[in-house]
Amino acid sequence: LLVMLFITNIFASNFNATKLTSDEIKTLKEIKKQGQKYGLSYSLMAIAVKESSIGKYLVNVDSKDYGLYQANIKTVLSRQNAKNTSWNRNKYAMRLISDFKFATKNAIAELNYWKKVHKNDWKKIWSSYNGGWKYNSKRARKYSRDIAIIIKRLKRVNV
Repeated sequence: LLVMLFITNIFASNFNATKLTSDEIKTLKEIKKQGQKYGLSYSLMAIAVKESSIGKYLVNVDSKDYGLYQANIKTVLSRQNAKNTSWNRNKYAMRLISDFKFATKNAIAELNYWKKVHKNDWKKIWSSYNGGWKYNSKRARKYSRDIAIIIKRLKRVNV
């Protein structure tokens, strides 16, 4: 598990948009399409790169984050007004892993929430996506910088 987390972090920081596979490009284009009407396309694409290496790592057992955008299961349950039971945790974790549209809608809801809180300050929005209310922590600020870098790299190749 530690090796997987390490590989994911290396992938995000050394992300090379010119070496995307055809499947990765297809996934990113679908993310872009889903996020367009919310103005979140590049944020969603970058988060998918950073969080799951565009779908390679869909489960983080330690943090209980799942899916393309690594949504925290407790946050998802709360957003769905679902009781925090083993059944519901499994049900929604599986939806985040297997249902692209559900996972994307959830990530959009999360970004829109932080967008309102931080009044369109993208550095803070991205920080909060990772760190919640601890958006000023060193880890969350680094996450925000990584997202900004990934977005620049994605824009260069016009995914």
